[in-house]
Amino acid sequence: MPHPEQELLKAQLTLQIYRLIRQLGITQAEAGKVLGIKQPHVSALMRNRAGSFSVERLMEFLTALGQDVEITVRPARKPQGAVSVTA
Repeated sequence: MPHPEQELLKAQLTLQIYRLIRQLGITQAEAGKVLGIKQPHVSALMRNRAGSFSVERLMEFLTALGQDVEITVRPARKPQGAVSVTA
């Protein structure tokens, strides 16, 4: 993969979206209305396929689902920094 860190981040964000939709107990069609996307795209997200959605767009989905998204930048413990998602 050309950008494995970004793909991992997208997968982690998508997992949070999946969990929230399940927790809310809403249908994919209802989730699509909340997120502003069509049901087939919600279906792809529910199968952990972020597809062409950017990290920024996935974060917008989280805020639409009533979540705060916080980005923290701090010095890395290793020469190369890392990206992570905490819920």
